[in-house]
Amino acid sequence: MKLYKNLIMILVLVFLVLPTSTITAQSEGPVYIVQPGDTLNSIAERFGIGINDLLESNSLVDPNLISTGTQLIIPSLPEVSGVLNTDVVPFGETIRSLAKRYQVPQELLNKLNRITSPSEVYAGSSLILLEQDNKVKLDSAQAMSTGSAFFDLAVGINDNPWKLTIQNKDPYTWIHNPGEVVYLSSSDGDTVLSPISPKIRSVNIAPLPISQGETVKIDIETNEPLEISGNLGEYPLSFSSLGENRFVALQGIHAMSTVGLIPLKLTFSDSSGGNISFQQSLLLKAGGFGQDPPLAVDSETIDPANTKPEENQVKEIVSIFTPEKYWDGAWMPPTANPECIKSRFGNRRSYNGSDYIYFHQGVDYGVCVEPSLAILAPAAGKVVFAGPLTVRGNTTILDHGWGIFTAYFHQAEIKVGVGDVVSPGQDIGTIGATGRVTGPHLHWEIWVNGVQVQPLSWLENMYP
Repeated sequence: MKLYKNLIMILVLVFLVLPTSTITAQSEGPVYIVQPGDTLNSIAERFGIGINDLLESNSLVDPNLISTGTQLIIPSLPEVSGVLNTDVVPFGETIRSLAKRYQVPQELLNKLNRITSPSEVYAGSSLILLEQDNKVKLDSAQAMSTGSAFFDLAVGINDNPWKLTIQNKDPYTWIHNPGEVVYLSSSDGDTVLSPISPKIRSVNIAPLPISQGETVKIDIETNEPLEISGNLGEYPLSFSSLGENRFVALQGIHAMSTVGLIPLKLTFSDSSGGNISFQQSLLLKAGGFGQDPPLAVDSETIDPANTKPEENQVKEIVSIFTPEKYWDGAWMPPTANPECIKSRFGNRRSYNGSDYIYFHQGVDYGVCVEPSLAILAPAAGKVVFAGPLTVRGNTTILDHGWGIFTAYFHQAEIKVGVGDVVSPGQDIGTIGATGRVTGPHLHWEIWVNGVQVQPLSWLENMYP
């Protein structure tokens, strides 16, 4: 007993002599991961708290000392614990499905993101999502047949029915809609289903958000043979097969499209004649294009009487969809001097004192030091036009299949003819100064299903 009392006395003395500076109160609340472009002001506004409260809770003195990846405690949410990450909403996901995947109440996601209506959630938007220490994100899913219960599914997969019920219920409604997928803890061999339908494995869109002037890739995997059709805004989509139950569509977005939301509608048809349709808006952002200096050109080359018929002629050529894909792998630049770019795609333009109502529809490669004037085919294709045009000068257009065309303007010499099949790197012409030009250069365009897109993206990315 005496020894026990001595130990107690020693512990008390040790506690009394400890410096008080080592005992600090911990602020309560979740941890937010600072994202690119965040400031302390924007974070405080997003969570409805004062900057001073944010500084004090995180022992910060200078608000400028935060950077991407910094972890900040959010004191306005003391009832919440875990990590607040920002992620882009994939196509097909809703607040309801995200709440199930992350095992958090819909009301909490609405509060974190200040959402007042489900229509405010669209593919490509950024949402704050809560990852809780005691819960894992549910990445896999299974279908539950009509009339069955969580118990039936649990027996089939040898799992606990109460766990499935807890993971998939809405804590405030206890509703599981017929036809909805059931989310499970991920593990090897699990079946992955899109929230759109159990018949669909995944719908991936790249890039998200989409941008003016870019090529959008819609990659779909299904769990059974389906026919797929759809529209991206005003553009009808053309899907091609990439193997068993995998499909892809490539679509260009006009460089002067209105920034905001653009609807994507997909329809899936099975062998029995059943249809599934799903529509969700995608976020379309500005392309970040510059502005070229005002240009002085021959007035004949901007006269609508000349430009409109020629524009219609080119559009008719590039609006054909060839089911066969001619190219394979990465594309190469169309000149031996790819760094010699004189004007970039998308730049806004003024001709002969006009307003900036035009945009540059391709990339201009100039004639630099020790130039090579050869024009090279960037990928395999077939010549569908070769000849002179008023605005575009001596022109060659290649069909690469799947609705992809490339065009080469202002040539001094055309070295191929209609019907020729060209291979990557083949010399197809010579850089010149024919048509509407201010000097010798190659104007190179890429059309994706009837829309001109950023050509450099096809050198930087692998399609499909």
